[in-house]
Amino acid sequence: MSRPRSGPTVALRLFAADLRARREAAGVTLKAAADSLGVHTVTLSRLELARTVPSLATISHLLKLYGAPDEEAGVVLRALEEAEKPGWWHPWRDVLPEHLAGMIDLESAADLIRVYSPGAVPELLQTPGYARALLQLHHPRATGEEVDRRLQLLRERQEHTLRRPARPVRLWALIEDAVLQRPVGGPSAMTEQMNFLNHYTRHRSSGITVQAIPTAVGAHPLLLSGPVSILRYTHPLLEDRLIGRGLHRETTPDTEDSDAVHTYLVAMDETAALAPPPTTPLPTPF
Repeated sequence: MSRPRSGPTVALRLFAADLRARREAAGVTLKAAADSLGVHTVTLSRLELARTVPSLATISHLLKLYGAPDEEAGVVLRALEEAEKPGWWHPWRDVLPEHLAGMIDLESAADLIRVYSPGAVPELLQTPGYARALLQLHHPRATGEEVDRRLQLLRERQEHTLRRPARPVRLWALIEDAVLQRPVGGPSAMTEQMNFLNHYTRHRSSGITVQAIPTAVGAHPLLLSGPVSILRYTHPLLEDRLIGRGLHRETTPDTEDSDAVHTYLVAMDETAALAPPPTTPLPTPF
């Protein structure tokens, strides 16, 4: 019926969401659809959650069951071809944990990304020298070649997200000013990093907003949070998403829960209001 893959792409998520919406619109229960296919409900549920790629025969059968007109079915089957393609990150899967593959694909399709970064410059805004130092810290046993591969992956993430030609992303980063005072990678790496960030305080038209949260503001709504991102989409089938980052996959939450997303959005808004305006030059390190 289907086959596993190394992390769902946005195209597969959209395809699966559309298929679920068609079943619900047709008034067909998950059990009835699964029985029609001769499979367990869990199998069909995994398909609707984009955890497996469906076969052409499976989709053709379901579309008939859901009463899709022939012309419409043709559009859906063409969408399946796109959903079957591996993500852009596929060539780097040797250095990309499976639980992060889907996250960076979602990231590269977001219309707005809001980030709170209490410990380091957000990955999407890291310059090479700064990023290399952090990668070496995070992967102390990695060879130089492995670190280079991870750095290449980061550059591709930045390219696919910040510099995509269609639908440029808007990125709003809140960074603790202690992050900007902490030397990472040596003086030249920090100078490069600070120049890069300050570029966006001078050029707001880029769609990238950087705000430093002064230590002097004291406690703020995000103080007890770790690094976190909120991904927002204009596509009706993609829900806003909250993604946390930790040292281990078990400390990396990923949820579409609307209450969780709303809680962090409010906290980000309130914290941003405490920080100097985005046009304020960032504090000079050291």
